[in-house]
Amino acid sequence: MRVIKKFLMKSLAKLSRKPKVKVSLKRLEGFIVDIGAGGEGVIAKTCGRNTVGVDINKGEIDEARSRGSLAHWVLCDACFMPFRNGSFDVATFFFSLMYIKTPKRKWAVFVEARRVLKSDGLLCLWDAIIREKPDLYVVFVEISLPDGEEIFTGYGVRGKEKEQNLELINKLAIEAGFKVTSAESHKNWFRACFH
Repeated sequence: MRVIKKFLMKSLAKLSRKPKVKVSLKRLEGFIVDIGAGGEGVIAKTCGRNTVGVDINKGEIDEARSRGSLAHWVLCDACFMPFRNGSFDVATFFFSLMYIKTPKRKWAVFVEARRVLKSDGLLCLWDAIIREKPDLYVVFVEISLPDGEEIFTGYGVRGKEKEQNLELINKLAIEAGFKVTSAESHKNWFRACFH
């Protein structure tokens, strides 16, 4: 089933000539935990060995490793990460919140991210705006890395309770103890940073 999913996602990405999202990433400084880091391993490719990649799916971690992502990989549920309080300078979500189905679980992951961040730590996230409720939602993303590498991929979810937008994510992050530092919403995606 996983192989079929990968094939379908790659086929859909090739069929779509224009990505819905274009993101240019910059290297983040400090010790980073990337939550939902598997698959493309984008943050690990951007920040290298200063990154701890967390994913609940071993297959996604294996895929990121096979693509050259140099993170230290940890297989775990992001609601219960095996790290000490205040371990990281930065926490990131790169198109991974959409895979966390309910607002309650998203909030729990934000609480856990707050716990593992230093008191002056930064949370950065990029994700899709999902308005409608189709059975399958896919967003195509073109990513420019600091070293000039270009990645073109798709992120997709199926099932109910997928809707998300910047307002919902800001609300959940604030309820988890964060303060909004910056936020921008585009037609199909959003980016936000919190302290």
